[in-house]
Amino acid sequence: MEGIDDGAWVAHLAAALPHFDVRHVTAEVAPDSVTHVAMWRLPTQRLTTYTNLEAILMLGAGYDHLELSSLPDVPVVRLIDPAMADDIALYVLSWVIHFQRDFDRYAAMQATATWRSELTPIFAREFTVGVLGAGAIGSTVLSTCAGHGFATVGWSRSAHDRPLEDFFRDCDVVVDLVPLSDATRGIIGAPELTALGDGVLINVGRGATVDTAALIGALDGELRAAVLDVFDSEPLEADSPLWRHPKVVVTPHVAGRSDPVTAAPVIAASVAELGAGRTPAGTINR
Repeated sequence: MEGIDDGAWVAHLAAALPHFDVRHVTAEVAPDSVTHVAMWRLPTQRLTTYTNLEAILMLGAGYDHLELSSLPDVPVVRLIDPAMADDIALYVLSWVIHFQRDFDRYAAMQATATWRSELTPIFAREFTVGVLGAGAIGSTVLSTCAGHGFATVGWSRSAHDRPLEDFFRDCDVVVDLVPLSDATRGIIGAPELTALGDGVLINVGRGATVDTAALIGALDGELRAAVLDVFDSEPLEADSPLWRHPKVVVTPHVAGRSDPVTAAPVIAASVAELGAGRTPAGTINR
């Protein structure tokens, strides 16, 4: 098995896969000895040298950065680590509390040395968090927020009880976790953002699910704020207006971090499933 990282991944994968010789990708290794690759991004030219490759195990949940058709014809398994879902949920919860408790508005008051204002307290039960894309990670976000007293509502294309614009209208915060596909590209546009009113958009899913021009237009208007962890292209271009917009918080795709301590056993379980001729959870339909 060959893996890429700063060293921590190799150590934890070696511990979780004692019957494999786990090597860093930069180590001297005979290409025909590599049967599995654990990676985030690795040149296709290198992958094609592994003539006995059996599977590719992703070190993260996403795979939009890969050109699947160019990869060797072996199973590609994305990482589904419950600890990552918890990590994303805590990221979201921290920003939900930030806006529910008006910390953004208090920061603006500090700039003008304003001690008190006429802000009406909003309690968690009165603050609705909506999750667009209520799959495995979305469900964790919903339960985490609900566990802290927030009103919650989920929406997915296969399971919803109201039109999408009504969903946005009913929320104080919308968390975007919808997967990217032809059907969801730009799914959050001007009508949805207008329906959100003076609410907040948090995007921890995929950047291209949001129409950036429509988002900037909404931010120039009524929309209270946008917390963006993902973008159409990454790294976010230095000349993007999102960097400088006063209502935007930019974080560099860190909402859900891959932790080798919790992820290595998940990857090892996928390797075992493959070895037994089964299809692991997270196998990408190519």
